[in-house]
Amino acid sequence: MDSREVSDIARDWSAALVDCGGVPTSVPHDIRQLTTRWIAELEAALSAESFELLPAYRVGVEMVRSNLTVPAMMTPTGTALAGLLERSRRPDRAQRFGALLGELGRGYTTELLNVHARSQEAAEQRFRGVFDNAAVAIALYDSYGITLEANSTTARMVGMNQEDLPGVSALDLMHPDDRDKLRHEVVGLLRRGRGTAHLDGRFCRPDGSVCWGSWTMTLVRDAGGRDVRVLAVGEDITERRAMQQKLWWQARHDPLTGLPNRHCLVERLEAIAAAAHPGDHIGLCFLDLDAFKLINDRYGHRTGDIVLAEVGRRLDATLTSPTVTLARIGGDEFVALLAPPCDDDAAHAAAETMLATLRDPVPVGPSDLLPMSASIGAVVTPVAGANAEKLLDAADVGLYRAKAAGRDTWVLHRADGPPPSSRSWPSSGAGSQYR
Repeated sequence: MDSREVSDIARDWSAALVDCGGVPTSVPHDIRQLTTRWIAELEAALSAESFELLPAYRVGVEMVRSNLTVPAMMTPTGTALAGLLERSRRPDRAQRFGALLGELGRGYTTELLNVHARSQEAAEQRFRGVFDNAAVAIALYDSYGITLEANSTTARMVGMNQEDLPGVSALDLMHPDDRDKLRHEVVGLLRRGRGTAHLDGRFCRPDGSVCWGSWTMTLVRDAGGRDVRVLAVGEDITERRAMQQKLWWQARHDPLTGLPNRHCLVERLEAIAAAAHPGDHIGLCFLDLDAFKLINDRYGHRTGDIVLAEVGRRLDATLTSPTVTLARIGGDEFVALLAPPCDDDAAHAAAETMLATLRDPVPVGPSDLLPMSASIGAVVTPVAGANAEKLLDAADVGLYRAKAAGRDTWVLHRADGPPPSSRSWPSSGAGSQYR
């Protein structure tokens, strides 16, 4: 076969390959040269005295390596190569052509499988690299919650060796009080058959420590598409949660005494008011230290802080009932909130207790003792649906009346009863006063 015939067959073949589509942009200008060389090699193999199949196998391999892998390309390939059969004069040309075409197909298929395998291997390696080195915890569970695989971050998170995790139940890793929450989320996810579920919960480490984790769970299927798996991606949020709790606590507590602050007291009042029944009453006892300004002026603010901290400690140690919330709402003002049920007698007892616990002098140095006393304005009032700030204002008014009545004194009035002036009592004891 002369060069012109080789060129004609190569031209038809290359045009047919381009028409099939899928020819990479880098190939069209070279495809004519490729097909010309391949036709020459196949014609030489078909005509050689010593018949060899290797050239056809190599052409099949090179087609794949040239990215000529659209399945439809095999039909025009066979048609174009039939021109070799028509031009051959060998008596065994049909047998040779069939063998060459089959070997080309074998080379093509083998290399295509190799490419696929290499691609799968590369994808697996990329996945393993991400899976093993991810900064987040990644774990795969079967539909019964048994660990199938987990990465090293998961192992560090739960305090176990990575090789020990397969076969461990996810529920066994959770804190007993959070297992029902996990079971509920996963069962709901399995019933829906799609979507994701989120869970923040505690997990227990073998060393006995309890930590917090945040997980997002998604349903996936195995390679066969039959069995459902649960893919969990999570992170250890123990430090973040501790910081959030610390910030939450700081926003609701007085830094000097550690007692709840006004914000916390208002939240507590609002919660009681929202849950209260008609007829429920609360008590509020507003306490203000007598002549506290003289302490700051005479001894300095550091001594004043010592006194305030000691007042808070004494009141907190005395008002131990779980129905009482003690707060410092600013300066030298403290408030005791008496939750329902509360009546005049309960407010009377609380006010007397608060005054009595402050009558002992406060030590502020190796030998210095500062006497002190306080005044309390108290109110007993209905609470259902009430406004928290208005309740505090009502008790604050009582405080001013107590101040007017004298030191070491308390005044009680009912918001739904007679005028405050008709319910004033002096304290049963006389405390030392600053002059």
